[in-house]
Amino acid sequence: MLVALALLGACYPVGLGYRSLHEVDGEVVSSRPPPPSAYEAYLRARLALEQEPPALDDARFYIGHALEMDPGDPHLWATHAEIEERAGRVDEAMASARHALELRPGYPPAERVLTRLQPAGGG
Repeated sequence: MLVALALLGACYPVGLGYRSLHEVDGEVVSSRPPPPSAYEAYLRARLALEQEPPALDDARFYIGHALEMDPGDPHLWATHAEIEERAGRVDEAMASARHALELRPGYPPAERVLTRLQPAGGG
């Protein structure tokens, strides 16, 4: 329950309008508010990912559902990349992280995934 509340607080939109400021992974970003059903699916994916051990199939299912509803959200793609990374599916993780960066160049969560996946010495 505490994890769910922390996740809600970490992404709660601030302000009004089509584009708003909110916090994602400790960083303030500006983007349109997600559809409520996509946000719910995202939260379910995060909760599945944070289980011990992670419920990667559930996380993949929910993030896929969120992406169907909101395919233009770079954070959803970065989360998909993280899920695939943790599942050992490097090519899929890199593709999702790169897609997030196409949607929002320089997006820190996607860059972090790519950095972790790059072989030592670049690649």
